[in-house]
Parts: sequence; C-alpha cells; structure tokens
Amino acid sequence: MGRLTLWFLLGLTLIAVSNNVGFANADAGPSESECRPYIEKAINELKTDGVTGKDGSGELQADQPRGDDDDDDDEDAKRVNDLDGDGIPDDQDDDIDGDGIPNDEDDDIDGDGIPNDKDDDIDGDGIPNEDDDDIDGDGIPNDEDDDIDGDGIPNEKDDDIDGDGIPNEEDDDIDGDGIPNDQDDDIDGDGIPNDEDDDIDGDGIPNEKDSDIDGDGIPNSEDNDLDGDGLPNEKDEDLDGDGLVNHEDGDLDGDGLPNEKDEDLDGDGKVNHEDEDIDGDGTLNHEDSDIDGDGVHNDEDHDVDGDGLSNSEEPQSMDIDGDGVPNNVDDDIDGDNKLNEKDDDMDGDGILNEHDNDMDGDGIPNDHDDSRETADDDDDDEEEEVKKRSKREVDAAPIVEIEAPPSPAEEFPAEEEKEEEAAEAEPEAAVEEEPKEVKEDEPVEEAEPEPEPEPEAEPPVAAEQQEEAVEEAVKPEAEASAEADEAEEPQAEATAVAAEDAVDDDDDDTKPEDELLWEGVIPQNRRSRQHITELLLLDEEFNAREKATDNVAEIILRDIKKIYENAVKPLETLYKYRDLSNRHFSDPEIFSKPLILFMGPWSGGKSSILNYLTDNEYTPNSLRTGAEPSPAYFNILMWGNETEVLDGTQLAADYTFSGLQKFGQGLEERLRGLKMKSKLLEKVNIVEIPGILEVRKQVSRVFPFNDACQWFIDRADIIFLVYDPAKLDVGPETEAILDQLKGREYQTRIILNKADTVKPEELLRVQGALIWNISPLMSSAQPPLMYTTSLWTHPYQEGAPARLLLAQERAFLRDLRTAIDKRIEHKIASARRFAVRVRNHAKMVDCYLNTYYNHKTLFGNKKRIADDIIDHPQNYHIYEGLSTLTNISRYDLPDPDVYRDFFRLNPLYEFKKLSETCTYFRGCPITKLDLAIAYELPELAGKYKKMSEAALASIEGQAQAEPSNVQAEPKKTS
Repeated sequence: MGRLTLWFLLGLTLIAVSNNVGFANADAGPSESECRPYIEKAINELKTDGVTGKDGSGELQADQPRGDDDDDDDEDAKRVNDLDGDGIPDDQDDDIDGDGIPNDEDDDIDGDGIPNDKDDDIDGDGIPNEDDDDIDGDGIPNDEDDDIDGDGIPNEKDDDIDGDGIPNEEDDDIDGDGIPNDQDDDIDGDGIPNDEDDDIDGDGIPNEKDSDIDGDGIPNSEDNDLDGDGLPNEKDEDLDGDGLVNHEDGDLDGDGLPNEKDEDLDGDGKVNHEDEDIDGDGTLNHEDSDIDGDGVHNDEDHDVDGDGLSNSEEPQSMDIDGDGVPNNVDDDIDGDNKLNEKDDDMDGDGILNEHDNDMDGDGIPNDHDDSRETADDDDDDEEEEVKKRSKREVDAAPIVEIEAPPSPAEEFPAEEEKEEEAAEAEPEAAVEEEPKEVKEDEPVEEAEPEPEPEPEAEPPVAAEQQEEAVEEAVKPEAEASAEADEAEEPQAEATAVAAEDAVDDDDDDTKPEDELLWEGVIPQNRRSRQHITELLLLDEEFNAREKATDNVAEIILRDIKKIYENAVKPLETLYKYRDLSNRHFSDPEIFSKPLILFMGPWSGGKSSILNYLTDNEYTPNSLRTGAEPSPAYFNILMWGNETEVLDGTQLAADYTFSGLQKFGQGLEERLRGLKMKSKLLEKVNIVEIPGILEVRKQVSRVFPFNDACQWFIDRADIIFLVYDPAKLDVGPETEAILDQLKGREYQTRIILNKADTVKPEELLRVQGALIWNISPLMSSAQPPLMYTTSLWTHPYQEGAPARLLLAQERAFLRDLRTAIDKRIEHKIASARRFAVRVRNHAKMVDCYLNTYYNHKTLFGNKKRIADDIIDHPQNYHIYEGLSTLTNISRYDLPDPDVYRDFFRLNPLYEFKKLSETCTYFRGCPITKLDLAIAYELPELAGKYKKMSEAALASIEGQAQAEPSNVQAEPKKTS
C-alpha cells in the first residue's frame, strides 16, 4: 500500500509540474524549485524501498514485505540518524541529504528545500538549531567545532558563525545556542568562557587588538557595554571581560596598553585629560573618590589620574587629577572632592601643606611660586597681596556688566582706574561697617572668579593712584588685623590648653604596642630602593635557585643534628655544661633562619635602617624613629602573612626564641616582635638590641642585660654596630658589649650612619676616632669593617659625597647577602665552636678530678681538698698543665671564678674522669668528640658545596632544556 501511495503522489506531482502555466497564473502555489526536493525525496524512497518482483519484470509487488507498515519513510530515516538512507549515519556522512554536494559546499545541508541561512534545523535532525549541540550534524559538538554551521568557513573567518543568515555584528546570538549574547557566558561558542577567552566574539582578532571586543558591531569607543555581558560599562566591575576586576586590572579597557600608558583609560574614545569620567565607573571625576579606578583612594594614591606620573611629577601634564582642568584654574587640584582652600594636602602628594615645599604641585617651590591663588598669612609683602586681590575683584565685576569687552586695560584706562579704586575701597568700607556699599558692590568673599592675566601695561598716573589707594586700604586693614589678633589670643590659649589635655588623655590611653608605631613626615623626593631588591637577590628569578639549595641545606642541617646528638650531647650532659654557660645548641639553633643583629648607642639610626631594609618606612607599623631615645625594647622582626605586633610572652613561645625564657619575666616584658610580609624576612630574622644610653650612674636592670645580649650574639650570623657621627662616646655598658664580641671580629661590622650630615672633609676624622675607640675594647689588632653611609630613603643632604655614600651602601647590602648565602657554613662553624667548648669543659673538669685524686688521702677530708683545689687552681698548675698536655689555648678557657661557682653547684668529686666514661662496645665519648671537631664537621662544609653545585647545575640544565621543548611542541588551538 505504501508503494502505490508513493506512485500516486509522484504522478500528481509530475502533472502539476507539466502544467506550469496554471501554477504561474495562480496567486498562490509551489514553484518548481519548491517541489523539486519532494520529487528527489520520493525518488530516493523508491530507490531504497522499491524491490523487483520474482519474475524480473521490475514491477513493484504490492505484497512485498517491508520493514514497517507505515507511510512515513522519511521519519524512519531520521530516527536511525541516516537522512539519505545510504547506511552512513548523518554525523559521519559528508553528504547528509545525498544530493552529491558535500555538506560544507551545500546551501541546503538536509535537503529540505530551505536554505541553511533560513533553516531553523540545518542538519535536519528534528532539533532546532538553538537547542542543537551540533548544529551542522558533523558529530563535533558546537563548542569544539571550528565550523559550527558547516559552511566550510572557519568560525574566526565566518561573518555568520551560526549560519542563521544574520551577520555576527547584527546577531543577538552569535553562536546560535539560544542564549542572547548579553546573557551568554560563551558568546562565540568555542567552549572557552568569556572571562578566559582571548577572543570573546570569535572573529580571529585578539581582544587587545579588536576594535569591537564583543562583536556587536559597535566600536569599543562607542559601546556602552564593552564586553557584551549585559552590564553597562559604568556598572560593570570587569569592564573588558577578562576576569579581572577593574581595580586589579592593569589594562582596564583591554586594548593591550597598560593603564599608565593608556591615554584613554576606559576605552570610551575620550582621552583622559578631556574625559569627565576617566575610569568609566559612572561617577564624574570631581565626585569620584578613586579617579583612575585602581582601588586606591585619591587621598592615598600617589598617581591620582593613573597616567604613570606620580602626583609630584605631574607638572609635566599640569593636570594632577586628570579632569581636563589645568591645575592653575582647578578648584580641586588633586580631585579628592575638597576645595583647595579647605584641603590639608592640596596637590595630593601625601605631604601636608604645612610641610610641603610645593603646595600646589606645579614644580615651583612655594617661595618662588607666582601662580598660587591662596594668600599666605606670613607673606611679608602685604602691599603686593592687596594689589593682587583688588585686581581679581576688578576683573570679576566688568565681566558681568559688559558684553565681550576688548582689552579694558588698553581701551578704557580711566574706567578701570575708577573700578580699581572702588574695589580697593571695599575692605575699608567693610571695616567701617557700611552695609549699603557692601550691597551695591559684589562682596570679596562671594567673588571667586578664575584668575586672569594682568594687563600688560598701565598708564603711570593709574599706577600712582593705585599705590596711594593701596596705602590707604592697608592702614585700616592692618589695624583691624591687630584687633583681631588681640581678640584671638585668649581663644588661642584656650585651644592650646585643650590640645594639651587631649594629648594627656591620649597618653593615658596609650597601649604598649602603640610605642612601637610611629608616624613621621614623608620626604618629598625619596631615594629609590630598587637596588636593595637587586643586591639582596629578592626577585622571583633567584628564588628557584634558592629552593634547590634549600633542599641540600636541609640534608646538611640534619647531619649537624646527628653529629651533635652522637658526639657532643653525651659529654655536654655528663659534665653539665649548661650549668657553666648560657650558650646552648639544639634544634632552634640548628634549624632557625639566619639572624641579623643590630646594636649600638641610642639614636644611632638602627630602627631607621630596619624600616629601610624591610620597606616599612612611613607605614602605621614602622619602628619608632627620632632624635629622642626609643623605648628600651628588644625588637624582633619576623616574616608573617599579615602585619602583627607580638608581646614577649608570644615570642618566648616561638620555636626560635624559646631559649630566652631562662632570663626571666623581666626580659619577656622588654621583648617585642613585629611580623610583616617582607621578602627579606622570608630569608632572615632581624633583631635590634635596645639603644645603649650611657649615664654617669649605672642603674641595675630587672634582667641580665649582658647575658641576654650574649644569647643573641652567639646566634647571630652577622652583627652590625650602628653609630651616629655626633655620638661616638663609649661608656661602661658599651665596653661590656664590645668585650662580649671578642672572637667575633669576623662577624662584626660597623655602620657610621647619617654620614651625609657630616662635611666630607670631616668624615675621615670621625672614622678614625670611631676605630680608635672601638678596636682596643674588642681586643682586636685588626679593626672590623666599617660602612660609611646613610640608610634611609631621605635624599642626601646638599654637599654630601653622594657617590661614596651610595657605594658604601651597596657594599653593606652585598655583605648582608653574603651572610645569608653563608648560613650553612655559619651553622657548621657554630656547631664546631660549641663542640670545642664542651670538649674544653670536659677536659677541664677531668684535670680538676685528676688533681683531686692525686692529692686525696685515705683519711683526708675530700670536701676540704676539693675546695682548696677549686679556690687556688694556680697552686696546682691546672690551667698551665691543661694547655701543655692538650694544646688547648688558655684564651679558650673560662676564668677560675667561673669554675669556682660551677663546682659550688656541682661538687667536684661527683663527676667521673674521662677515662672512666669509656666502654668496650661504645668506645670513648671524648674520642668521638675529637673526631667530630677535627673531621666530621669540617667535611660537612665540603659536602654542602658539592651538593649545592650539583643542584644548581641541574636547575640550569632544566632551564636550558625548557625553551627547546617549548619550540618542539605543536601549537594548540582552542
């Protein structure tokens, strides 16, 4: 039945086609082109479904069996995903409709008679294009398909990506996924979200070079929705759709130009100096608290308009806030919404007006600035100020009354003189309280005209008259000023008293950590700190090398710990070395970061140096600096994710500084830590010893100050003594500290800070005096290294030897970096020094014991014999004998008084002789210790050097191999 129906339909169709005149004359009816697809489909159905009879006649048999019993053969073909019935699934068929034209060249892929650009279902799979994950039916999902509509044109070159006949720039749904562009997270349907897509509209042009980022046909400069996300630019927190919020985006409008080099920051087609809304956030510049949209408030922003020039450098553009109004006529120069006359920092450079040498930021110092509109109360030339004020008033009045006056100074000199006289008389009238004159003329306070250039020339007569008028105006004004001053004196006194009370109240509420914080005046022209990062190797490039050596360092540190526990600790415990000395050696000393120690007299510049090195100057958490003595705290600077002030209890609980607990609560109260996120503090800990204030009468402290200093000295990798050229005195406390540095000359450096305050010809004398004072106290024939410099960002004083000071500063930084690089060598040296001290102590106790047993009798009093040996070791030649027999230097042994106190705590006869500590299986502890000192610890230094070189060579080999691998990889396209 199905075949007969098809033949019947075919016959009707042929009749209709042959009778084309009737169709042509009809008002409505299918054309030949419209009918052809149905004819071809019927023929294909016959070809595929029709079968010959058994007799070979070729006639269709009505009773021939079929695969189904319905008449919708085309629907069955669709169900099996084979539109043309050729046995090839559509998603693998290069010619879906079987018309002999490949799909990518076929204007009607599914052969339904509807051109692709008008077809709602291009591939004929029964799924509308907007819901179809594979529009062209090629088996490749749209988001992975380089040719979504299957027209043979790649998407990036296709003017109609989804093949709906609407050009991309006019298409509300470019990728044809049924989601409007302004709501579509992937506008071009390439599988990459817009905020990660380098080519949002898929036109083959990267966003930074694309004049129409979202492909909506509107150029970026005229587009109110730059990235096509449906949010207007002024409300869009990500203007260019690159996934970065505006205040963190270095290229706000996505045009490939960094903000500081972009003359049109928001990409609206208006250059910044003519744009009333530079960052395009919908808030006009004069109302915007963040003009350039960098996330920094204008009051704190050193580059208000984001043009790459700091506010102090803005005289080059003469428009600090970038509002298009030149500074000299701008009522709000820095754009902080405060009128200049009410702004404490007029030019927004971070320096208050009273401390600013250039208040208006025009590059001309205040003393030589003729362009300032604001009168100075301390100006000595009051007559000139009155002239300027009267001139402004005269220029303001005729502008309202006269229409387009041509050059009043030249054409109307007489009228101008009268007006000037009238304007100059206004202050006198105001003093005499004549309200009528005030009403008739415009008041001085209300007139705020823009400054106009003064006339080029005035007639001599006018000048003389003007001077006379000025003299008359000045007299009453001066009298009024004097009366006002007298009236204000009581008020000023009351204000001063109130201020003092406020200060007293603040002092009462001061917290302990507030003494650490200090706010100073920021210098106008600060020196650069870039060389610190370079010389201390704090950049990212060097971090990879450090990580490689850190792994090697960890291995060596574990070896040090193993040697300590096996060879040093047994004798340290057996002979109770910790009761003799405060010098300890354990995990905190082995695994802690390098320690940088700063010492010296008060107000030498130690805190300033620490702020300078850690980039902590002029911040709320700066260490307190100044000419007066700072509070006597041990300041410890450490790394932390967030800035945090620590008290002594918190520091004593820290792994590195837990050993300080033995000095008592008095020291804990004088400990203070500061954690901050500094690249230098990732590598080291920095300690500042309290400034030594020499006084005539020594005052006892509540904790052992020298012992605490010795604790830090023993653990320091490098020690800096900081001196001020004006404070070279050395007193008892300084002498005690220098005495503790004996044997540490190789780790000690002297910094003559603030050297730019001394005349160059005096520097040599100051250096000589300092060396002659310090070297003898350290018992050193060779003086320590000295650096003469000025370590802060203040510019060098005029006449200072800048090149010398900078060279010395760079040498200081290199020395500091060397100390960081040598930290493993320092750990090995510290371990060896400690091992030598323990060995010397053990042999000293053994020498006392041998002497005791040699003089002890059977019935003698052992305590009396031991005490006599301890009290008079010189009578028994203990020190001389020990030096002779063991080659131990007398200078490496503690004084007899130290052992006298030690043996009072630990009786001599309770110890074992060294010979008695040896066992058959474990051997002699003293032999192990001697081997560790002579061989094992020194060999670790060579092992570390070899392993570090191998690790660095491996890193360099990988770095050289990476470029070649990158070149060999094929380029991947999304």
